[in-house]
Amino acid sequence: MAGARRATVAAVAVVVVLGFGVAVGAAMEDDQSGTSSARTGAGTAPSAVDIGFSQDMIVHHEQAVLMAQLVRSRTQDPKIAALAAGIEDDQLLDIGAMRGYLALWQAPILPAGPPMSWMADADHHAGMPAMPGMASTAEINALRKATGAAMDAMFLRLMLRHHEGGQAMLADAAAHANLEAVRALASRIAFHQQEESRTISTLLAARTSS
Repeated sequence: MAGARRATVAAVAVVVVLGFGVAVGAAMEDDQSGTSSARTGAGTAPSAVDIGFSQDMIVHHEQAVLMAQLVRSRTQDPKIAALAAGIEDDQLLDIGAMRGYLALWQAPILPAGPPMSWMADADHHAGMPAMPGMASTAEINALRKATGAAMDAMFLRLMLRHHEGGQAMLADAAAHANLEAVRALASRIAFHQQEESRTISTLLAARTSS
């Protein structure tokens, strides 16, 4: 019963966080559409970069949320638990915001074409089966089965690679998205994940030296 109750509470929390993120995204986009053009002269219609970034980053974020959820309640290390909980909460809010944008733009949630085709250097990424930093199915399954210190270390390595892999997409969107709200979101995510990457590197170094 206790396990079922915890699972129910966690599921409700995910829905609440996602719903809040969608509301925030809708409010920010509505505000930007009314004021951005007057302030900066930028267009208020989403470009292929705005849409493609939002779609791809939702997919990228969803895997980070999954990895955090696989570890958060099973780790015995409070630092790992806090890191995983922070990643889950922050990225669910980001996903909600980007879903809100896409709903307002009447664009599909999932990309129809290959990943990163919206980027300025799309030819460089052509033919890639997945976005940089993404864990394979085998790696996710291994994380599901791992326990103890081995699970913690695997989570840190996968999440560090995941964060670092997303930086090129974030930088491209921050520079080339048409909407100020999307540029600001990409810049904020990039900064936050760079900070988290430093924390992860410190935690990994402590495990290597011990």
